[in-house]
Amino acid sequence: MPRLDHAAFETADPDSTAAFYERILGARVVKAEGHPVMAYVGNTGFAFHELGGPGDHVGVRVSEEERTELKNRLEQAGIEFEERDHEIAVGLFFRDPDGRLLEAITYSSGADPRNT
Repeated sequence: MPRLDHAAFETADPDSTAAFYERILGARVVKAEGHPVMAYVGNTGFAFHELGGPGDHVGVRVSEEERTELKNRLEQAGIEFEERDHEIAVGLFFRDPDGRLLEAITYSSGADPRNT
């Protein structure tokens, strides 16, 4: 069943932004080379990308089967989408009717990145 995974934002200083969330909300900050700085609050996260990244978006975690089904529904509805390989996950990016960017994300190993 799909669930909210992350809210992503571009920022000039991902480390400082994540540190704010750590200091104020008690977020657990996780950094991995080549990936956004993550600030986990409970079972969801904020992903802070450098400027020029994928754009502000909301990520919904889905299984491989759910992502395949979603691609089929998007194609049938004539909605454009783009699949991106993040190495640790595959994201399916598309826009809602109001233009908000959404990502249906499936983690490669099935492992939950919140546990790293």
